[in-house]
Amino acid sequence: MAEGSVNTARYVAEFIGTYLLVFTVGCNVMSGSPAWAATSIACILMVSIYALGGVSGANFNPAVSVALGLSTKMEWKEVGIYCVVQIVAGILGALSYGALFWKVFNLSPQPGFGWWEAGLVEMLYTFMLCFVVLNVATASKNNGNQFYGLAIGFVIVAGGYAAGGISGGCFNPAVALGIDVSSAGLGFGWGFAYTGYELLGAALASAMFRVVRPDEFGDKQSYTLGTKLCSEFIGTFFSCSHCGSQCSRQEYRACMVNRCFTYVYDLFVGKLFRCSL
Repeated sequence: MAEGSVNTARYVAEFIGTYLLVFTVGCNVMSGSPAWAATSIACILMVSIYALGGVSGANFNPAVSVALGLSTKMEWKEVGIYCVVQIVAGILGALSYGALFWKVFNLSPQPGFGWWEAGLVEMLYTFMLCFVVLNVATASKNNGNQFYGLAIGFVIVAGGYAAGGISGGCFNPAVALGIDVSSAGLGFGWGFAYTGYELLGAALASAMFRVVRPDEFGDKQSYTLGTKLCSEFIGTFFSCSHCGSQCSRQEYRACMVNRCFTYVYDLFVGKLFRCSL
């Protein structure tokens, strides 16, 4: 197949996956079904990853693409093209659910929370999402695994229920900008702030990936005690933060976090972070 045709297929795959993700987010919000909204969104992401991962890598998120670029897993030219395609798909997906329901919703911190609370959870869970993607989908020691889609989907389940009531739970500039553009008549601007928070999370994920996977960057193949301790810290931090939060689905979310980091660290840490719970 010609290189141009291969590239076109990759961009189309990114468009389809991102469009379906944003459309599903909007349908869940507009239909008023919060009980399983995060699970629904995680499922569309997971099945899209399995369906299209072999075509484009299944980023569906500019923050993920930037994290891959920062980690030398994708050329910056491709990162730029992917980001444009994803943002366009996100805007069209948001306009589509707006046309379906004939109404839209605005993007902003939820009542009782301000910019820093929303920024903190968007940064942390975008970090978690990008960090998991880098570890389960790009790390050479996880090559050939079949759990990558599940691990990435579990991040959305955990983050959606934990942060949805604070920031809305975007963790994706294509989602944030799509919602913001489609609801410009109700207010505009938070999408850019959320994008900044999310890109910061992506940058931190790339930095931590370099720490816990030095073998991916030409360093020694064996993991040092410092590397293992850093891995334990990250897993324990997210596991305990979920167990300590108040939510009717606390056990469900905590299970998703533990399973997610079990997939990430299975080959080199030993998953000891769970004993702290």
